[in-house]
Amino acid sequence: MAALRDLARGRVQRSRHALVLEGRDLTGAFAAVLEAEGYRRARVRDLEVPRGVRWPAFLLREGTAHFGHVFREKFEEDQLRTLFGSVVRDWRGDWEVILTRRSREEVWVKDSEAVPFDEDRPSGGV
Repeated sequence: MAALRDLARGRVQRSRHALVLEGRDLTGAFAAVLEAEGYRRARVRDLEVPRGVRWPAFLLREGTAHFGHVFREKFEEDQLRTLFGSVVRDWRGDWEVILTRRSREEVWVKDSEAVPFDEDRPSGGV
């Protein structure tokens, strides 16, 4: 449990982490830790993220915890979209995992830890 708490608190490198240990899936245990640490489950479409901030978040999928952020991506000055982007990138440098408002999946988000970022360059710090 201590390792899961350290992951939730950011005491270890936040990245993509397997939640299966010696054949045992710890996804449920990690979800309980996230809840205890102040994260809440939500769909991206239900989140109202202020401009210029991002919230730390985890996507739990198939025995894996994908760390990333929920934020509003700016296309043009008047066009924004809320999304989850993982910190792990694909071969092109894009977010390996991305969830938009259309996704039915839920993320575990901690909106009390809002971090400012340059909305003109979301990939620079996400």
